Amino acid sequence: MPIPSLPFEIERMIFLLCTQHKNRHVYLTVARRVRAWLVLSFHDDDVEYLLDSRLEPIVYRIVRLRSERVAANFLQSIKSRPEFAETTVKGIFFGAAVAIETAGETLKLCRGIEDLTLRVPCYLTGKNPLLEPMSDLQRLRTLSIDLASIFNNRVIYLPNNDTLHRVTHLHISNAWASWQGGSQTIGVEKLEQVTHLSLHLSTLRTEVSMLSRILKRDNLVVMVLWRKWSATDEEVREWLKLRDLMDRRIIILNSADFFGIVQGDGLWNYVERLVDWRRGNKEPFEIPEHLRAVAHTKTE
Repeated sequence: MPIPSLPFEIERMIFLLCTQHKNRHVYLTVARRVRAWLVLSFHDDDVEYLLDSRLEPIVYRIVRLRSERVAANFLQSIKSRPEFAETTVKGIFFGAAVAIETAGETLKLCRGIEDLTLRVPCYLTGKNPLLEPMSDLQRLRTLSIDLASIFNNRVIYLPNNDTLHRVTHLHISNAWASWQGGSQTIGVEKLEQVTHLSLHLSTLRTEVSMLSRILKRDNLVVMVLWRKWSATDEEVREWLKLRDLMDRRIIILNSADFFGIVQGDGLWNYVERLVDWRRGNKEPFEIPEHLRAVAHTKTE
């Protein structure tokens, strides 16, 4: 039996009453009517009024650009409104299929973003078109990155990038980011302003001294260590215990659950809830059943 719906105009009015809610952008993922308004507003001048001044900031607050076609269309739509792009767009996700030049031009316009995900590899041998726009992102605090996006040579040392010194919430998707190559690490431990850190863990290659140095910082809120799907939590816990890395701020997660967690409550919201719960418990690595279930059900 189909679920009855309200008249079009009333549904729109109800949705617009939610524009003051802090998570208002989430409604866009479930509201079919909202998607219909957007499709109509881009294709029919007669209904352009539907995308009014209250709805537009919600639509553009968080932008997910997974393909070059979508990214190019988005860039074209904001070129004539640079002030709108700078003040309205707060988060951008760039998928690996987006051209690095398109990503760079988009960041030049969206200079007010606070949250950035970069999966755009740089194959260029010359100047990376992302570096200059990223240096202008003065409000950027949350970054999820494939390091191939900003380092297109063999020398990778994070403190050399000024943008990374402004980031407080950092996830690095490269599995080797916690390893030591040659005589030094890539410098994650030097980014002392980072309070929320997320790295992949290898019990064979992760540099223990780097983790230890980071955990000594009082400003660290949480360290997320992503294990391989073939490993177990118990194996990783034992590895950490043997290296004297017992800390309630360490969260061990299965890398197979990554996208489920990120697309659900969000990585940082989820792990902060875990750390808060642990403050009243003795076991440093324990995860309560109701929060353990969150990670697994989101990937189903």
